Parts: sequence; C-alpha cells; structure tokens
Amino acid sequence: MTTQPSKISNDALQLYQEVLLKHHKTPTGFEVEINNTHSADGVNAACGDEIVVYAQVEAGTITALGFSGDSCAICRASASIMCSYLTNVEVDQVEAIIEHTISIINSTHTDELICAEVLQPLLAVGKFPVRRQCAILPWRTFVKAVLES
Repeated sequence: MTTQPSKISNDALQLYQEVLLKHHKTPTGFEVEINNTHSADGVNAACGDEIVVYAQVEAGTITALGFSGDSCAICRASASIMCSYLTNVEVDQVEAIIEHTISIINSTHTDELICAEVLQPLLAVGKFPVRRQCAILPWRTFVKAVLES
C-alpha cells in the first residue's frame, strides 16, 4: 500500500471527486453475494443513508466484503473504497486502519496526512463537513459487523 503526503490542490480535489463519482457509479462490493460470517446495519439519521455491510472472515482474514442499501453517492463511494481496501486484510489490523481512515475523512489539515493511495479520494470529503458522516457510515458499520460481534 503506497503512502505519501496528501496536500490537496484544486486539481487534486477535482480528481478525487471524479474518483468518488466513479466508485458511486460502479461500486466495488455493492450487492455482491458472499458467504458472509458477519453483518451489521448502519443508518445516518441526519441524511437517511441506510447500509448493510457484510463480511466473510476466514482464519482471521477478511476474504470477502460487500454492502447493500439505499445511500447517497458519498456513502456508496466510501463503502466501495472500503471493500477494495479491506479485502484480504487481517482482522487484527482493521481497527487501526479504520481509525486512520476516519481521521482522514474528518481532517481539515490534509497537507499533514499520509494515507494509502486508494484512500486519498476520501480527503475530498473533509472539505464538506456536512458530508463527513456519510463517508464514515460504512466504516463504522463494518466495525459493528466484524469487531463488535
């Protein structure tokens, strides 16, 4: 996983928004059928997003990850990124990854952040404080499904 400082220029912000839109239109893990061992529902009462995250965990590794539900573009794109990023990751590494990802989404100091390339589009969400909870919902729902069950 490549990491680098993440200073956002206007051009990068536009590119990240395009990547988020692409994830929304063709999301990884959306409504895929897996033999899930864990699942949880998540709701963002502020905007009405509803999501179900399901995971297949074998021998301590996330072998498949998916989601379904009715949510906004930011939530769906974030869930898609999550499915791409967390598949084949060991469960004992996930909590730190999710905490870091949520800090990326919530940060207003993107020039100080280092994050994996796949997570960089989420930096754009930090520019829109009202949308942060939309991007965080899939990650918190994953925690509920896998780490709290």
